[in-house]
Amino acid sequence: MWDRLRYLRYLVTPKRLALILGGLAVVIALIVVVAVMTKKDEQPVVDKVVNRISSEEIEENIKYFAKEPHPAGGQRNLDLGAEVKKRWESYGFDEVFNNDYEVLLSLPTEESYIKYNGTDGEILYKPQNNDKSNIIPPFNAFSKNARVKGQVVYVNYGRVEDLEKLVQLGVDLHDKIAICRYGKIFRGSKAQNAHEKGMIGMILYSDPADSGSKRGKVYPEGQWLPDTGVQRGNVKSVKGDISTHLYPSYGSNLAEGGYHARGEELAKIAPKIPVIPIPYNDVKGIHQLIDVSTPETPDGWGNYRIGPSNAAIELNVKNNDTLARCRNIIGVINGKVEPDRYVLIGVHRDAWIHGAVDPVSGMSTILEISRALADDLKKGWRPRRTIIFASWDAEEPGIMGSFEFVEDFMVNLKHKAVAYINMDSAAGGTQMLKMKSTPNMISLLYKAASETDSPKLPYKNMYDFWIGTEKEYNDKDYELPLVQLIGSGSDYTAFLQEVGVSCVDFAYKSNYGTYPTYHTQYDTYEWLSTFGDQNFTYHKYLGDFAARTLLSLADDEILPLSAVDYASKIKELTTSLIEDNKSEIDDLNLDMSGMSTLTEEFVTAAKEFHEHVSTYSKDDDESGLALRNINDKLMLMDRQFIHEQGLPGRPSFRHLIFAPSSTNTYAESAFPGIGDEMKQAQGDPKATQKQIGLITAKLEAVTRSISNEVSFN
Repeated sequence: MWDRLRYLRYLVTPKRLALILGGLAVVIALIVVVAVMTKKDEQPVVDKVVNRISSEEIEENIKYFAKEPHPAGGQRNLDLGAEVKKRWESYGFDEVFNNDYEVLLSLPTEESYIKYNGTDGEILYKPQNNDKSNIIPPFNAFSKNARVKGQVVYVNYGRVEDLEKLVQLGVDLHDKIAICRYGKIFRGSKAQNAHEKGMIGMILYSDPADSGSKRGKVYPEGQWLPDTGVQRGNVKSVKGDISTHLYPSYGSNLAEGGYHARGEELAKIAPKIPVIPIPYNDVKGIHQLIDVSTPETPDGWGNYRIGPSNAAIELNVKNNDTLARCRNIIGVINGKVEPDRYVLIGVHRDAWIHGAVDPVSGMSTILEISRALADDLKKGWRPRRTIIFASWDAEEPGIMGSFEFVEDFMVNLKHKAVAYINMDSAAGGTQMLKMKSTPNMISLLYKAASETDSPKLPYKNMYDFWIGTEKEYNDKDYELPLVQLIGSGSDYTAFLQEVGVSCVDFAYKSNYGTYPTYHTQYDTYEWLSTFGDQNFTYHKYLGDFAARTLLSLADDEILPLSAVDYASKIKELTTSLIEDNKSEIDDLNLDMSGMSTLTEEFVTAAKEFHEHVSTYSKDDDESGLALRNINDKLMLMDRQFIHEQGLPGRPSFRHLIFAPSSTNTYAESAFPGIGDEMKQAQGDPKATQKQIGLITAKLEAVTRSISNEVSFN
């Protein structure tokens, strides 16, 4: 042994040792240089994800998920949920689970009909399928079950102004049955407006002047809706499970932790009149019951007579309310730095029938984004913050799955949710890009759009396409792309309205509004691939845009949310509110001074806050608490505008700045509480002034929240 040691000592002379150490130093230096160069040249994850997103994969997804009808409560919809779950598990998500609730669904029966009044009255319409397919018959979910008899009156779109026009013309609406065309406002708001005017029932239809043969060739020769097409849809104004309003819908009995309202308790918040949708082929005969001697319609109402009809009809609606499983699929990618901060992205899975555009185009695109993340996930990459993918169930019957999820996890979401991205549809058309968002996300959306290729020449990117097509189709010459207000209408509703989570919803759409086959038996892969997005390139580029938005929210060190954009939008909306309602404000002697002053203070505070953010240095923030404080102020901004008691008469709509109109839950409105109370004031300004005071208090709170000082004065 000693001989071996002497031999080693002989080998490792000082000269030789110096050479060895020098060589090691060179090798280590080379390794470091290569590592640095590799890291420098490494492609950002977002670019890799965007490059992987494939229009062909999206198309295959749509073929698969839209192949068969899959309404909420059906086995096919549950099977598709299992497929989503399997894919997310295979992509390397950290957790994937079923999120189940038991909700009240409204389903059609064979007992609904329209007929001439009388015992032996001729049947004018009876919902049925003309083939042996499993397509759900035409119906309006949650219509009141009732049999009513009365003369018919044509009410155009059933808007408040339409009904007021009829009253001005001297038409008696009391105890009449409305013939109403789809469009302009939410179908449930049409029924509500009619009920408030004393009408007892409603027949809905898609008018060929809006979406059918008067616009062009009908499907399959053209894109427009055939006269046999019928739009399904719910008519309830209460979102979420109507039998567990304002609390999550657990089991079907108290032993399972659940309580579901029924009977009179349920009737208090359910629609008040029977409503049925029918094809234009059948509504023509009902229109003809109205004598030509009755008043002609006003301009823009179509070539019809108003009524009332000489003959009465009998309308009978009988739907079956039943408890059914609602299964969301939730997929989680854990954050590596801030795992307790959630960025959510979701879309509903259920469809009235095939739903190729709504929702399968959106679902297929989000699934493709998740597939594009798989390679990096399996190599160990994780975002800074947790990403949550959601496949919501039972949206079509009234935004149930996402609502129950939010009500179930409300406390967690209040403290941890950064933002929610929604994609109800990806491309029902290819002419324009429609964007709805809370104002703090506007700059992020502009940046993501400027980094995303345009699907159409001569526009060089999505930003140019977005602003250019407004000019091309609407002759609108905006300085910046149009971002619309957001309030309700899809799965973002509960996140924004119940919790105050910042939200965005986007899609490529046609320049004439909703695509013609919406919620009908013709919303199929064949229609979409022929008349919607033939090569699915618009789907691919919207996926690119969504991925950039998602990963910026999940991975940027400082959250890409803007207090300045939010404050500037509120200032703009406040100015419009005062200018557009000057006479009402004067008549009711309303005091807007406090709200106006606090709006200006919010703008100033927001600018100062972002100036402070621009000076942030990681070197001066060893604990990371300063960064956390900045991000929390940005994340919690929308929470400041939540009023726990909700808007007047609408307790589940709690956002005081943005919410749907009380007369059209499809239409977003600013300062909805002020608008609603101003209309109802009738000489009593107290309720309106209260809403002004609530918003003023919220503006003061949000201004304080972004201040750099801790103050309780």
